[in-house]
Amino acid sequence: MLSSNSENGWQFSLICAVLAIAAIGFVFYRNRVRRSSLHRREDGVYVWVEWHGGERTSLQDPSETGGAWDSDGDGDGGGDGGD
Repeated sequence: MLSSNSENGWQFSLICAVLAIAAIGFVFYRNRVRRSSLHRREDGVYVWVEWHGGERTSLQDPSETGGAWDSDGDGDGGGDGGD
C-alpha cells in the first residue's frame, strides 16, 4: 500500500497517478485517431473523425498552426466542424 512521506513533504496518491496516466493516454489516442483519418475531399475541405466517431470538417489543415487542433481547448475539434 502506498502512503504519504511526511519527511520529504510530498504525498503520492495512486488514484491521481492512474487518472494522470489515463488522461495522457486519452490525448495520445485522440490524436492518433484524428491523424489517421485526416484526408482532403475533392472540393478542398479537410475531413477527419474524432475519437467518439463524429466526423469534422475544416477549410484549412487542422494540424497546422491556427488550425482546429491547435490547442483550442474546447475539445470539439474546432468551430468549423460539421456532420
